Amino acid sequence: MSSSWCVLMAALLFSCAIPCSAQHDTSHVLLTGVLRDHVVNGAVDYSAIRSDKRFARYLASLRKVDPYSISNQDERLAFWINAYNAWTIQLIIDHYPVKSIRDIQENGKGPWDITWIDIAKRKYSLNQIEHEVIRKLFDEPRIHVALVCAARSCPPLRSEAYVGGKLGEQLEDNARRFLNDASKNGFEKETNTLYLSELFSWYGDDFVTRYGSVSNFALTLLGVSRSQPPAIKYLPYDWDLNSR
Repeated sequence: MSSSWCVLMAALLFSCAIPCSAQHDTSHVLLTGVLRDHVVNGAVDYSAIRSDKRFARYLASLRKVDPYSISNQDERLAFWINAYNAWTIQLIIDHYPVKSIRDIQENGKGPWDITWIDIAKRKYSLNQIEHEVIRKLFDEPRIHVALVCAARSCPPLRSEAYVGGKLGEQLEDNARRFLNDASKNGFEKETNTLYLSELFSWYGDDFVTRYGSVSNFALTLLGVSRSQPPAIKYLPYDWDLNSR
């Protein structure tokens, strides 16, 4: 057997031994294709995604990844954000048609507490992914403008997957888009009142360490400078499905 053949065989054996997590697609190209084709301005065509074979292939690929072994922190966070959003879509598809995600119940559990998501042979609920993984392991409050709960008042679902190489840029862009959507957030100069999505009342404390307060975060992205702290009023949340 030639030495070159031995080198080739050794390389093949080594590649087969690499853990699946090291081989995962960090560009999340399948999800981006699905989102570009079926999400417009945050509105989702759930019926079309249900028929799109790329989506099932993407979920199957996530199941094989051990996200805890992803060494790059931004890529690891992008994985979890995409996983949360993709399985939220799947949850809607599994119960489609449905007027609101809050109408979904299984064995007495609401949509966020059903333990059904399979990642690297471990089971998760959406709440576990959000609160026990993402919020616990990552100091990044902007995840709240990226995780989408399939409701009209949610931040917009991007028409692309989140990727580690531009995660900060994507999070900042989604935050800016969300805060400058006058139907969900806004600022009234005359009364110095900041009108915010109810989402910020639930997770406002997460913004304190990095931004000082949730109002600082919001005013910066709204392009507003004030010498006096604004009054904050939280807007009611519309839980109707964010469908097209």
